Amino acid sequence: MLQMTLTSKKTITKADVPEPIAQKGEVVVKIARSGICGSDIHAYFDQHPFIPLPVVPGHEFSGTVDELGEGVSNLKVGDRVTVMPQLYCGECRNCKIGRYNICSSLKVLGCGVPGGFQEKLAVPAHLVLKLPDSMSFDQGAMLEPIAVGIGACKRVGVKDKRVLVLGAGTIGNLTAQAAKAMGAESVIIADLIDWRLDVAKKCGIDHTINPGKADLPTEITKIWDADGADLIIECIGVNVIDPAIEYARKGTDIVVVGVFSEPCTINMGLIQDKEVSLIGSLMYVEADWLEAIEYVSKGTVVLEPLISKHFPLENLADAYEHAINNMDSTIKVLVEV
Repeated sequence: MLQMTLTSKKTITKADVPEPIAQKGEVVVKIARSGICGSDIHAYFDQHPFIPLPVVPGHEFSGTVDELGEGVSNLKVGDRVTVMPQLYCGECRNCKIGRYNICSSLKVLGCGVPGGFQEKLAVPAHLVLKLPDSMSFDQGAMLEPIAVGIGACKRVGVKDKRVLVLGAGTIGNLTAQAAKAMGAESVIIADLIDWRLDVAKKCGIDHTINPGKADLPTEITKIWDADGADLIIECIGVNVIDPAIEYARKGTDIVVVGVFSEPCTINMGLIQDKEVSLIGSLMYVEADWLEAIEYVSKGTVVLEPLISKHFPLENLADAYEHAINNMDSTIKVLVEV
């Protein structure tokens, strides 16, 4: 079968490898779609702090069950599925209290171990979720970033809050949509690319701001009032934390979702003086995926405006380059496996 490996910076190689065999408690998934994520782009440039190369990328994917291992009874061959990509120990303190997203020995499919940019993959059956009949493989491959957004919103809760999302890429857009779905009073999304803001509007986001063309704090005050946001969610991975702390009102929560490839400066004096809470958010748990499936099934979260282009698996390098070179007109690139 065809397998694509990111062997080194900006270098992807093809290989014909043996098909996987389902071991006890596993299923083999025949992959239909895999998405290119911002983390994958970081890895492509060998700049992701937690993805060593070489690796078979791809942690957002959907497909069909191709083979069942011994002891698997909740799935059948032919089931249309998606896969939660977290491999966790189940034994550490965080796993035992249900926070396996921050397992002490966490590994992630497509990040530390082989992922979805290959034709088939054997995975633990407990990570596999069935897709509703109404859901496409494209939608199934995009449940992962929705779950990221849901997990971020749950870190402090969004119900009846004014939520400012920084960044209107895939994660920012879907985090903003998740906030609305989960009962936020109002949502503003900010980005330097007008096209992405237009996509956000198509997805039903309340307000959009381009900070490159207007002063962000001033525009926030016009939309809401001088009190501004109750919650700020960072979905970019660049040094916008310090400015966010400066224009946050006292007592504001700031949730960090973006992946930072290098350290950034933070004004700790303002953190203390304003009682700002700076909170990290990593991935999700199964409940977040189930909510993502529900929101997409009901049309509460809209995905189609985000899907920019499809590429065949053998052209994975072209898919990466397209995503990188067309940021002003591209949000989600999907790979057809």
